[in-house]
Amino acid sequence: MPRRKMTPWFKDSRTSKIKIIRARKNENWPELQSAVRSLQLANKQRFSLSKNGRRVRVLETYDDIDEIEDGGRYLVCPPLVARNATDLQTSLDEMGFSTIVLCREPKTKMGLCPIVTLGDNTTVRSQIKEPRNPNKPTVGWFDSGTNELGRTVVEKIDTFATDDRKLDYLLGHLCAVPAYDGLYLAIITICDALIESNE
Repeated sequence: MPRRKMTPWFKDSRTSKIKIIRARKNENWPELQSAVRSLQLANKQRFSLSKNGRRVRVLETYDDIDEIEDGGRYLVCPPLVARNATDLQTSLDEMGFSTIVLCREPKTKMGLCPIVTLGDNTTVRSQIKEPRNPNKPTVGWFDSGTNELGRTVVEKIDTFATDDRKLDYLLGHLCAVPAYDGLYLAIITICDALIESNE
């Protein structure tokens, strides 16, 4: 894959991630909210560019990955796994590619399509309808899958007892479901609660 010139969203994303780490460490909740909003905006720019009118590209081998030459939507399929998808998204981000990477697993006995993503020390799965043509999934199917995975991540915050733990869980999934606006909103909302508890 050729190296791309660093685009504005890339620089903003990298800066925002550094600020998020610093703000969380210092428990500076207003700064954390600001950095999360900046990251959300950078990712919106990235994903807007990834919607380039091209079809969803299915990746099943390392050769498929090596042939990537542009941004877009990429569906990682077996025998490749979620770790491959996560590593690919990270690699493409670092090279300035405007991409969204989604990973699927083999069809279930019920005929559903499992989708999966990796956060910090966690694996999140959900299930959606199988695409009509698994070899040529539509853009609509792909986008619904990324949204469903994001919803699944956010819905799991109720399993954590404290706002601190909820926050760390969500921050750990910023790279896992970066296209889902609800994730950023949930982080900002928890920061509001933490600000109020400190007053």
